[in-house]
This record gives sequence, C-alpha cells and structure tokens, in this order.
Amino acid sequence: MKKINIGLIWANPYNGNLGVGALAYSSLYLLEKVSKKENIKFSYTVIGNSGPTNDTLDIGEYRIKITNIQWDYTGTFKTLIKVALLKWNQIFKSIKLDLVFDIGEGDSFADIYGIERFRKINGSKRLFRSLGKKQVILPQTIGPFYSEEAQEAAKKSINKTQLVLARDRQSFAYIANILPEKKVHELIDVAFFLPFEKNKLNSDKVNIGINVSGLLWNGGYTKNNQFSLKTDFRELITRTIDYFLSDKRNVVYLVAHVISPNYERVENDLKVCHELNKIYPSTRLAPVFKTPIEAKSFISGLDFFTGARMHACIASFSSGVPVYPLAYSRKFNGLFGDTLMYEFYGDLVNSEIDHVFNNLKTAFTQRGELKEKINFILQNEVSKKETMLIDLLSEIITN
Repeated sequence: MKKINIGLIWANPYNGNLGVGALAYSSLYLLEKVSKKENIKFSYTVIGNSGPTNDTLDIGEYRIKITNIQWDYTGTFKTLIKVALLKWNQIFKSIKLDLVFDIGEGDSFADIYGIERFRKINGSKRLFRSLGKKQVILPQTIGPFYSEEAQEAAKKSINKTQLVLARDRQSFAYIANILPEKKVHELIDVAFFLPFEKNKLNSDKVNIGINVSGLLWNGGYTKNNQFSLKTDFRELITRTIDYFLSDKRNVVYLVAHVISPNYERVENDLKVCHELNKIYPSTRLAPVFKTPIEAKSFISGLDFFTGARMHACIASFSSGVPVYPLAYSRKFNGLFGDTLMYEFYGDLVNSEIDHVFNNLKTAFTQRGELKEKINFILQNEVSKKETMLIDLLSEIITN
C-alpha cells in the first residue's frame, strides 16, 4: 500500500479551545476517509502543540495514530536559528512531509487578533514554501488583513499554495478580490463533519444551552471592547438567562467551550460560567469537556442553543439542534448568513442589544421551524460540501 506523510498544522487536538480541537479531530477524520477511499496509508504529524509525542485518537469509527511536534517558528530569522539549533529533529520531520494541511486555527489567518498572531500563522507557510512542500489551506476564514504588511504577506502565501479552501462566502469573495487569478473553492467548516454520540436529556423539560464566551465577557484580549461590539455582551447574557429562567419548564445549562488550564485567562469560558452559576444557582453547569466530541455529543441533546463561540454553534447546528449564534466577526456572518443562508443569528457588532435579544426570543419560540430548516440545510447543502471536500482532498493527494 502506498504511504504518504501528512502534516497538519494550526489544528491542536489538545487545545483548551474546543473549537481548535474540533478542527483537528474533524480534519483527521476527513483525511482518514480519503485514506480509505484511495487505499493509501497516511502517516500523520500534527504540528504546533504540546501534546504527547505519540498518541492515538478515537474519532468516530477510526483509531488514528499521530505524532506531535511542537512549534515556535514565527517566520523570523531569529526563531529559525532557534529551531535549527535546539529542535533540529522538528526540521528533520518537516522535511520528510509530503503534504502540509494548514487550517490556521479556523480564523487566525488574519490580523484581527493582532499582527504577531498573523506572523506566527503565516510563518509556517513561509517555511514550508522554502522547503518546497505542497500546501493546502483547509476550509477556514481568510482575512481580513488590515495592515499593509499582512495584506502583502498573505497574498504571497495564498498565491503559492496548491489548494485554497474557504469555509464561507465572504472569505471566498475576499480572495477573489485580492487575487482574482487564484482558484479558490467555497466549502464549509470541517467541524460540521465531526462525529458524535446523540445525547439524551430530560424530555419533560425544555433543555437550553447558553455558551458564554469568556473572551467577549471580558472585552476581548485588550479588555476594552476589542471587537467593537454595539451590543453589550454581558447585559445580553444576563437578560437571556433571566428570560429562560422565568419559565419553570426550562432547564438552562451554561456551556463552556474554551476551557483554559489557566483559570484566570481572559478567554476562559469556564470561569465566567462558574461566576454566573453562583448568581443564578438554578442554572446548571455543563460537564467540563475533555474533547470536542464530548462537547458536541452533549450539545446534541439540547432543545435550543445560543452562544458566541462559533464551533459550539456549529456543534449545535450540525447535530440538528436549533441555534441562535451570537456573531462578533464576519466568520459568523459569512458562514451562517451567506453560505448556509441561515438568517437566525444576532450581529453583536452592528445591532443594538434590543434587536439581538428580541430576535433571540423569536428564534426560541420558533425553534420547531428552525429545526426543520437546519435539517433541510444539512441534508441538501452540507452533505454536498462534504462530498466536494473529500473529492478535492483526494485529487490533491493523488496528483
């Protein structure tokens, strides 16, 4: 059997941000489907995390063996020398790779989180380009790039990549605008295909999940409304909890989807959920999930879900649970609004709190219709995207 050495970068299966973990699990799951389809043995090296050197992940019907290598190359000469001197084995493993799949942590191939994160995400593209490796940009949000430095560096990286896949229509249009000659495919987030086990909760109650983003609760990394929200996120969350708890038929679960080992970190959802649970003791805390599959399996048993972590919302949507996403960047609008044509989401950047909150209540009361709409989209649109993605991956791997 033919063997290919696959590298997967910026998709950490051990990340406390379960959205990043979902990207890793889902990418490996889809690649393993391609492996079986093409009868090719894949050797997987996952790049950019601090997990065990060798591990086996259970993902759906597959047991997938992976090798991990840490990563601290940001594209600068200084960090290249550091890697070369201290971690020469990582360079050696990188040289052995046949094909590198890059998912950019879903939304980090942009400079909305600052230029340093962009340099880090783009640095790997520069290195693998210099090593002559074929690279694939897996479905992700691409851009925006506000600084001139990021714009020019991103254009070069995209143009030199063998296959470019966008996960939403806005990213697709963005690339078409800045690089009109570059072929790009509009697909969907790979986490839609993450396997899960259907959860069962008390059917006598209406089980509602609220994901509270620690990042938005704390005003972003800068703690001063970094994402320029017009909606007051804290007030929206407390209004939402009050609204659902006012009906004794409802059970409200506070769902953390970013669970940082450093409890005090600004993006940690778990800390905020604990704080809110003390204020609202009749709410329930969702389990502390160890894997994205555990998170999706739990969410699948809910009757309604809302939240500002996009992959928590994807877990809801892709398991058939009515969801009202709370959008703080165009990654939400582009995916749910433009690609899926699912209009039931709140735009925290451009909408006042009353508008977002009233639409959330409408979505909840119409959750039966939402469920039908979601099931239709899953059967008629999402399934087509999976077939298209498998075919594109098969083509780049076999050619």
